[in-house]
Amino acid sequence: MDELKLICLSGPVGLPIIGNVLDVKRLVDKTKFHYLAWEHLAKDYGPVVGLRLGLAEPLILVSGRKAVLEMLSRQEFDGRPLGFMFRFRTGGIRRGVIFTDGQAWTDHRRFALKTLKNFGYGKLTMEDIIIRNAVALTKIIDERSKEGPIDNMRRITSVAVLNNLWTFVTGFSYDLDQKNEKLMDVIDIMDEIVKDSDICGGLLNFFPFLRHFIPGPVGFKRHCQRLERLRQFFADEVAEHRETREKEESRDLIDEYLSIMEKQNLQDSTRFDEEQLIALVKDFFSAGLETTNNTIGFILAYITVNQEVQQKIHSEIDTVIGKDILPSISHKSRMHYLNATIAEVSRLSTVGPTSIPHRAIIDTSFLGFKIKKNYTMLANLTSVHMDEQYWGDPANFRPERFINAEGCYFDDPWLIQFGIGRRRCLGENLARNSLFLFLTCLLQKFNFQLTPNANPSLVGFNGFTISPPQLNMIVTKRF
Repeated sequence: MDELKLICLSGPVGLPIIGNVLDVKRLVDKTKFHYLAWEHLAKDYGPVVGLRLGLAEPLILVSGRKAVLEMLSRQEFDGRPLGFMFRFRTGGIRRGVIFTDGQAWTDHRRFALKTLKNFGYGKLTMEDIIIRNAVALTKIIDERSKEGPIDNMRRITSVAVLNNLWTFVTGFSYDLDQKNEKLMDVIDIMDEIVKDSDICGGLLNFFPFLRHFIPGPVGFKRHCQRLERLRQFFADEVAEHRETREKEESRDLIDEYLSIMEKQNLQDSTRFDEEQLIALVKDFFSAGLETTNNTIGFILAYITVNQEVQQKIHSEIDTVIGKDILPSISHKSRMHYLNATIAEVSRLSTVGPTSIPHRAIIDTSFLGFKIKKNYTMLANLTSVHMDEQYWGDPANFRPERFINAEGCYFDDPWLIQFGIGRRRCLGENLARNSLFLFLTCLLQKFNFQLTPNANPSLVGFNGFTISPPQLNMIVTKRF
């Protein structure tokens, strides 16, 4: 089966040169979301859909649990795409851990996991840092609520979520009570990049030559400016660490990386260098901030609209923890309904509706189709989370689907918001603990209600990830 037959047999035919770019654009314009466009294509063409998007390598869209699990579990699909935009984000060379593969990815992932395990280097534990930021967040929301309804809760929570990551990476914690213009600028830039991009790389990934002819209209100038401001922010932090660190003891991830740089041999297969470090730090922030913060935003939106769910969580917190004791990870195993609510919103919102794009690293076959080396593979996670045959009523918000006959929360294997396989999210433990502790602290102290005559929507905003809706929330103390 040659390449042309593969694409024609399993997807829309497309046009010469541009391929299926217009097909995808029409579907996104119609549905408002890329993931809904993928759902439409899967319904028409089956679990394996072949698309050609401009000059980029063919994109294979994989839908349905069986196909998704197989794709994510096979090492021959563990590569990352080679397209222009995936290289340009880190200076024209794939760096960091999100969009790299091979030995460089293996070594940097191993480094990141080891450093996460040693979170705080004995000074503060992961839980200590999350709780400290969660408590600070409750104070900020308390003060902000006195001014009236809060119309952008996500922007308030973003600083606290980022502070978890910032402490881990730099050893420094921002005072959440003090407005930091530089930090907010970085958060806003990240938010703009995510909302202006899509999982396939966008128009410039399909036709990179356009940047030379119409850099303004295709957004290339704006994108360059944003990337440079981000890079400079992280580069400044690395430079400061070089000047202040003690070689005998690492304070944080940056110190540990600089230590490895000094000790490495010229013969080492992977080079640990400053540009790799800057890319690694940026990867932690772009991935960790968006997914965790967006999920918190969706959960607060769902429980604000569904007051009966919020009341059940309040009752559970009062019974298990009480009003005066700070929440702890040790409480998590007894917070069945809150865990179920987090799982249900994670399923419904799926802030990362697809996997990060994978790449076939060898010629192989997949479910009867011939997949050539360098084809891009995209796992449609929403197709698993919204499967009608399994969930029954997937569009309904029903946390009870994650509660068993004994009244206990259970991990449903059909919920795969962190992915599976070797490319599973390496910050999963930090993300899970952050979600639990932040939400427990907030719901221990506050009621979240809609403003009078509100007409709320729980539909988020399209982008590289899905952002939560903006609701006007009235926040009041519970006691």
